[in-house]
Amino acid sequence: MQKKQELKKSTSQQGQVDKEKDLVAVGKLYRTFGVKGDLRFEFFPHMKIPEILYIKDAEKGFIPVHVQQVSKKKGLIRFKEYDTREKAKKITNKFLFLEREKLPPLKEDEYYIYQLVGLDVYQNNKLLGKVIQVDDRLPDVLLVIKTPEGKIKHIPFINEFVKDINLDTGKMLVVLPDGWEEL
Repeated sequence: MQKKQELKKSTSQQGQVDKEKDLVAVGKLYRTFGVKGDLRFEFFPHMKIPEILYIKDAEKGFIPVHVQQVSKKKGLIRFKEYDTREKAKKITNKFLFLEREKLPPLKEDEYYIYQLVGLDVYQNNKLLGKVIQVDDRLPDVLLVIKTPEGKIKHIPFINEFVKDINLDTGKMLVVLPDGWEEL
């Protein structure tokens, strides 16, 4: 089991995984920019952008897109298949996916959001709930937990509370302050 140290995160991803295709959300496309099909985008910050990514189409499922040009500094990306403004508008506000095995390896005690979503949370062998979301919008990341009674609770994702994470068993062990369950 490992202690939590760092979370590899991006605000838009929230643990989206397509288990059938083994693809993980690694970024998001936003609005178009200019006339050549450039799109504003967000991507995992410490990751090299691969040549092929996937977007999810409502009718066709996951389709590959080939990166033609990228400027991380400007936050712009262009795909060979969507090289005009009109074509690029069709894929605005879509998530970018990558095969799980192509994700960069993590250091010890680092986790991707998708790895935490779905874990059962225990304290003193008592099931507190399941991680349903990771809220990384604030400086301190919060785990959103759904209790067996259906209540939504939050746990700061810090070493003080999160003691062990075992991805193989799907369990997270926590030590929470007295009264947390009554909140």
